[in-house]
Formats: sequence, structure tokens, C-alpha cells
Amino acid sequence: MRPTQTFCLLFLAMCGRVAAFPVTELVDAAGRLQPPALGCATCAPLALQIRSTTAALRDAQLCEFFSFCDGDQGSLLTYDFNLPQIRAQDRCTRISFHKETCLRAIATGLQKYHPFLLSVETSILSSNDQVTWVRSSAQRLAELLMHQLNVEFGISDVGESALEVSVFDSVSQTDWNRQLNVHVTLRDFTRFMEKSSRALRFMSSVTNL
Repeated sequence: MRPTQTFCLLFLAMCGRVAAFPVTELVDAAGRLQPPALGCATCAPLALQIRSTTAALRDAQLCEFFSFCDGDQGSLLTYDFNLPQIRAQDRCTRISFHKETCLRAIATGLQKYHPFLLSVETSILSSNDQVTWVRSSAQRLAELLMHQLNVEFGISDVGESALEVSVFDSVSQTDWNRQLNVHVTLRDFTRFMEKSSRALRFMSSVTNL
């Protein structure tokens, strides 16, 4: 048999195998190609970077304005504005982990922090670029998580009740009080992002986000 004939036979055999390959997993009932599963592969590293940047801003402001440069927050610990935190009922820990519940809690918390981060952005001039990055990155992370909730669980609205910055307005806006508001926001957001980044790292290790 000539080489050209052998090649033709092999080519026809390969075409037959390709034609017989099942493609039902790639098309829907109407014969349209299904989009690939969308994920949140960047969520965990982004959350960790947000947490690290916020912690650095907190420490710098604590030292620059309140002169607590050794990390000791002193009497400032007594101030609490009841800002969002990841709690036991949010099921973001390894023991009680529940993906949908945890993603909801993180996405909702990020959206609630948005007006407070805007307030911080107008109060810190020396590190304004970093604060702007934190706020925009937190908003981006919230969008990524909401997209993930929509793709996996069909959830398009987490039904968050917006927190108002009016809690800050209840205090006379002296420079000291403005900086106190900044400190409490950065302190509590750092705690929120610490638990959120830990949960997202855990999720990425056990699931294909």
C-alpha cells in the first residue's frame, strides 16, 4: 500500500473517532454551546491584599494622629459603632462551613462598609490613593462574590439593609472625632477582611470557585 493511501486511511479513521466523540456536555437542549463555569479564583488573594492594605492604613493613622505607634490601641478599644463582622451564624469557619451562607455574609458586609470607606477616603489625605484602592477593591470583591452567588445559587440580591454613616454624624465633627471614626472603620474593616480572606482561602482549597 502506498504511503498516500495509508495516510488517507488513517485520516478517515481519525475523523470517524472525532465524529463519534460525545459533545452533549458542551451543548444545551437547544444545541447551543454552554458557557464555561465562571469562578472566583482571584477572590481569596484580593481579599488578603485588601486586609493587608487596610491594616497598614489603620496602623499608620493610629500612630500619626493618636500617637499609638506600638500597636496598642489603648482607650480607643472602647469605641464600637456595630459595624459588620463575620460571626458564627455566617458559617465561614472550617467546622461549620456553608458556602452559600458564608458568601452571602461576606458580600453583604462589603456592601455595608462602602459608605464608611467613602467617609474614610475624604478624611485621610496623606494616604488617599491607598484608601481609594481599598474602597474600589472591596467593591470589586463584592461584585465578584455576588456574581458567584448568582452563577452557583441563582441569587442576584442579598437583600442587605444599608448602613448609614449617620452614626458618625451623631458625634460632633471635630477633627478628633473624625479621626476616631476613621480609626474605628479601619479597625473593624481589618477584622472583617481577616475572617473573610481566611474563609475565601478555605473555600478555594476545598471547592472549585
